[in-house]
Amino acid sequence: SRLRFAPWCRPDDDDARIAELLALQGRAGRLWEVAGIKLFIDGTIDAGTAWLHQPDTLGESTSAYWEDPSDYRRALHRFAGAGVATATHAIGDAAVEHVLDTLDAAVVRDGGARHRIEHIETLPLTQVGRFAELGVIASMQPTHATDYTRADHTDNWSRRLGAHRADRGWPCRDLVGAGAVLVLGSDWPVAPYDPRLVLAAAQLRRPARHPELAPVGVDQKLTAGQGLHAMTTAPAWAAGAEHRLGKVAAGLLADLTVWASDPVEVPAADLADLPVMLTVVDGRVVHRSGS
Repeated sequence: SRLRFAPWCRPDDDDARIAELLALQGRAGRLWEVAGIKLFIDGTIDAGTAWLHQPDTLGESTSAYWEDPSDYRRALHRFAGAGVATATHAIGDAAVEHVLDTLDAAVVRDGGARHRIEHIETLPLTQVGRFAELGVIASMQPTHATDYTRADHTDNWSRRLGAHRADRGWPCRDLVGAGAVLVLGSDWPVAPYDPRLVLAAAQLRRPARHPELAPVGVDQKLTAGQGLHAMTTAPAWAAGAEHRLGKVAAGLLADLTVWASDPVEVPAADLADLPVMLTVVDGRVVHRSGS
């Protein structure tokens, strides 16, 4: 595997610790590098620790993970000012909006480091267009929607949000339609890491192996091409590595997987069991199917 590490910055990290995190940037080996910083601005909706504009139905999810969100702003601005990419865990609508406001104030549109927001589980329509406007990357996990929520809103996540907000969960198609750079992932080990399951979930909005389940947020389905782009070319661009990764082309690093059939042509319901024939990392074959 090729690994890209983003050390965590926590609310109690002082100036000395932030200096240490900055000093780590650029450390690298043949198949690994330290490039970026991970921050959290809230928790989760399921646990009542997200940051919502309005409380959930149990009166929870009302505040940020950082006791004073302005401290988060100062920390992120220090990283952005040093040209370091950041990824912020933001699940609730207030959390996502605060990160967008913070990045807007950091002037991220100057061609410097690329910043992203992780998860974006609930997002008002008024904030969708800001991702493209600010050049902020939207990083999302379709299997969080399909594996842990239900279309009839009987799951904990949906009950806590209420039907109106739950209907706005994981707005992948809206973000793509608004011109945002969308990258898809698994959030492993919270959810299964298999990219075939993620790609299928993005198209089906239900678990690939459970056709009996109704799709969650069916209007947010991606096409096969959109999903594949969001799992290959877009992540390479988000990492500032589009000149090395993300495509099969002469001159780029040979990190690639060969599937038995074209994932854009295979029915989404069949993707989960599509055989992997070959995996190559840095030009070396690390897996070859016996067939």
